[in-house]
Amino acid sequence: MTPFVSRLLSLVFSGMTVCARAQPAPLAPASPSTAGAATAPAVATLTPRQVDHLAALGQVWGFLKYFHPAVAAGQRDWDAEFLRQVPAVLACRSVAARSRLLSAWVTGLGPVPACPACAAPPTKPVRLAPDLRWAHDAKRFGAALREQLAFVAANRYQGPPYYVTQVGATTLFPHEEAYAASPLPPPGLRLLGLCRYWNMLQYYYPYPYALEGEWARVLPELLPRFAAAATPLAYRHAALALFARVHDGHARFYPPDALLEAERGAYQVAAEVQFLEDHAVVVRVRRDGLVPPCPLEPGDVLTHLAGTAVTDLVKQRLPETGASNRAAQLNTIALNLLYCATPQVDVQVVRAGRSLHVVSPAAPVGSVPPVQPAVADSMYRFLTPEIGYIDMARIQGAKVATLMRAFAHTKGIVVDQRNYPGEFVATYLPGFLLAQPVAYAKFTQRDPTYPGRFLWYPADTLKPVGATPYTGRVVVLVNEKSRSQAEFTAMAFQATPHGTLLGSQTAGADGNTTPITLPGGLKTLMTGIGAYYPDGRETQRVGLRIDVPVRPTIAGLREGRDELRDRAVELIIRAPARTK
Repeated sequence: MTPFVSRLLSLVFSGMTVCARAQPAPLAPASPSTAGAATAPAVATLTPRQVDHLAALGQVWGFLKYFHPAVAAGQRDWDAEFLRQVPAVLACRSVAARSRLLSAWVTGLGPVPACPACAAPPTKPVRLAPDLRWAHDAKRFGAALREQLAFVAANRYQGPPYYVTQVGATTLFPHEEAYAASPLPPPGLRLLGLCRYWNMLQYYYPYPYALEGEWARVLPELLPRFAAAATPLAYRHAALALFARVHDGHARFYPPDALLEAERGAYQVAAEVQFLEDHAVVVRVRRDGLVPPCPLEPGDVLTHLAGTAVTDLVKQRLPETGASNRAAQLNTIALNLLYCATPQVDVQVVRAGRSLHVVSPAAPVGSVPPVQPAVADSMYRFLTPEIGYIDMARIQGAKVATLMRAFAHTKGIVVDQRNYPGEFVATYLPGFLLAQPVAYAKFTQRDPTYPGRFLWYPADTLKPVGATPYTGRVVVLVNEKSRSQAEFTAMAFQATPHGTLLGSQTAGADGNTTPITLPGGLKTLMTGIGAYYPDGRETQRVGLRIDVPVRPTIAGLREGRDELRDRAVELIIRAPARTK
């Protein structure tokens, strides 16, 4: 962190800067180190007027960051400029005064040259136009400021951008300082982080139309929480609430945050939980002698954990659980439900209609070796002499040709995609099922000439692999654990002549990921490109189109049956004889 930024942080919320005085922007690229510490007065509350002032500052700051030639080219230390303006904006006593301040700020950046090329139509069809409605709001911005913003948008920067770039189809945000010296950044940097994230999503997220409610409301709703976060954990929970507002399965801490991991609990019950009809149901219990014996059984419905109702835990965690749909949210909650702070935990369950209380031991997190697969539980095997099975969690590209030769004369194959693929084979393995090319997905990517605009790209095509296509029925198992690359792979199978998707709603987070860095060293992701079926149907949030809906039942779990796999086998057996 530069000394200049440190000095600015000491002014944030101090009221030392007068609203009417606009500060010139320093001519310095943003390349601060994280050396040194900065402090700012704690802020317990913000008035509604101050919240609106900060939201307006954050919107204008982010717009200039990506549109204004002097800023988008990296000629200003733009983080420092945000911090410089915060005290002045907070001191404003009216919207008119705020508009004058921000207008003078824009003027101080220098003239914007005319851009005739900016008026040219895009070379590809437009899927998403920039949403700049906020900049035309006469109730929040004066006429002079609105005119300035409109002129900058119409004559936006067209050179190599400093704050955004692209590698292949992946959008990246270079030159974003992590300010990682402290797990709890000062208030000014926390607000900067919220505004940084808001603008990244505003201009580089392909699915803003899929959000619940207007994205513009997120800033005023969460600014008070970020300002008041008094501990590292409170700051991280504010970030979780922000990520959850995106409704994107990629919007989570990645890699997992150490402080949140520690808060989750140092022990874990050796069982797996899945939500079925909003009930937390035990689906597997580990009994290999490597963990303390667990009294839970498959089919148990968890009602209370450590004295707290599971329904209350779900209500508490949903607002901070980032996922594209409720099924995916519940999956994330289920993954974390059996962590606890002590070596044993009180559990209340309903088993075969009876309420039971048990005390379950829990093993220290990280102390138990991974589950070892049974001899018969390999990457691929035969379920019957006529039906093959592929576990996509263990798939290896180098083994695909071998397994397809092994299954060459079977009547069908069950592809288990209730997991994340072991390797990327989405455009390879389904090719063994094709006699001719077929479109399987189409995508949108950002328009580098206009932040906020996304363009359609031609549909991607699967190509045949091998001389003789496999003509048996292929049934792909999916559920809420099928996310991102798993969904992409399942879409490719679904495009083949005999591919069928069986199961339930997938995670609805297709497409590649863009990493994001926030103050305090927080790391997260967002979906960076739009992924659709070839006919333009959505996958984000809604998940994939399920051909045969099937969900497990509590009775099936108690009997040890895999009902999705059983139904897939039934479909293959009943399928017409395969063509030669």
